[in-house]
Amino acid sequence: MRVIVYQASDTSALSKNFTRKDFKCPCGCTRQMVDSELVEKLQAIRDKLGKAIKVTSGYRCLSHNAAVGGSSGSKHRYGMAADWRLVDRSINPVALGIIATQYFKAVGIYWYDGCAIVHTDTRDAKATWLCDAPRHYPSTTYQKFILPTIRRGCTGDANRAATKMLQRLLGLTPDGIFGEKTENALLKVQEKHKLAVDGICGPASWKAISGASKYL
Repeated sequence: MRVIVYQASDTSALSKNFTRKDFKCPCGCTRQMVDSELVEKLQAIRDKLGKAIKVTSGYRCLSHNAAVGGSSGSKHRYGMAADWRLVDRSINPVALGIIATQYFKAVGIYWYDGCAIVHTDTRDAKATWLCDAPRHYPSTTYQKFILPTIRRGCTGDANRAATKMLQRLLGLTPDGIFGEKTENALLKVQEKHKLAVDGICGPASWKAISGASKYL
């Protein structure tokens, strides 16, 4: 980790496509921070996708972090984290989250009404989670893949959050209940993508249905 400290007025380049301005705290404070590793990895993702990335939240000073409800230990406070999406919103957050795990150990997928972003940070330990409602973060760190394998009748907090995200990908109402309607829609899409048509959404189905497989 190499944290760069700079003034808010400094908008000079950090990489080919990112400047210091992209990561600055929006509250008007002067002292800013950003981890160069964070920038390098986001630049690698941007190069892979060939699409511009919008950082929606980078560095947060103590007061701004509290104002937005960030945890006291948030990596944003140290310039180690970024919440982001594509400028043109052409790739959904499930795909972006899957792609991001190729570069970061810590990835969170946020997808609910009014929010469709990915969180990445440069901590050394693995940390993965899904956010399907404000301040609701079911952990998936125990999973080998960022999204759990789900099927009809599955229960549990992380499975419900994942089911909501699958339902959004399938164009269904995201209620978190993996029932007959969700299973039938999944079967059709699995057939379309030439996947195993089994009604089980595992890593291969997540990658194909989200569109992440195009970039992996």
